[in-house]
Amino acid sequence: MKTKGVILGLILSSVVFVSRGQSTDSAPVYASNSETGLYQEPVLQLDNQIDIYPNPSVEFVIINIKNSTLRDVSFQLHSVIGNTVTVEAEKIAKDRFKIDLRTFSSGYYFLIIEDELSQFKQAHKFLKK
Repeated sequence: MKTKGVILGLILSSVVFVSRGQSTDSAPVYASNSETGLYQEPVLQLDNQIDIYPNPSVEFVIINIKNSTLRDVSFQLHSVIGNTVTVEAEKIAKDRFKIDLRTFSSGYYFLIIEDELSQFKQAHKFLKK
């Protein structure tokens, strides 16, 4: 997994005020984070190329995931007005799925493809005639 580093913070104990070469006073410096370190955040590799066809479609759509690093793929379907539509995707090959659209109304839909293990999430729009 690739990572990127972000420095969180550094604490200074005090600041010394100097006037004409002599120390005159000091004041404490406060910080909201008392730790110094690196934060590692996973960087998602976009090796997954997703094709949805035919688009527009009449009876079904095929979801083809090329170069897949996804392990546990799930699908959500939303109408253009935001309603969630129950959908079951049939796995027809290793990285290929089919969704039957014969009972769906005509219109635009957003298909959300998600894999919780890799934190992958992508939306695709298609037209059902």
